[in-house]
Amino acid sequence: MDAVTAILEQLGVNSIAEMEVNESYTIEVDGYDDLTIEKVGEDRVSVGHYHISRGDLMSDPEVVFVVDTGEWKAVRYTQHPLVHKYDESGLELSNFVTVWTRNLRNQGFVGAAEQRME
Repeated sequence: MDAVTAILEQLGVNSIAEMEVNESYTIEVDGYDDLTIEKVGEDRVSVGHYHISRGDLMSDPEVVFVVDTGEWKAVRYTQHPLVHKYDESGLELSNFVTVWTRNLRNQGFVGAAEQRME
């Protein structure tokens, strides 16, 4: 997730290891659901777009990654209300993650993180 890494670097976070568990960052870009990056375990990071629907927090999508020595392995995928996949050995999401990373850049999330720090 090089776009997420770039966003974190814009916010002064050079590696996931620097983050505390439960530390999170939310980036807003007009016209898109907010993007939240949260360290949810010693080696786990949640990356998701979120919105409120009928009073409930919905993800579209949220992916939890195990981050080990710079490699990001997707272990959980949720897209409310219909999809939830979990496999501790890893989910095959490489095509999705490639497109999502490109979209995060094209939609302005990396730039929004940079502007947030100015």
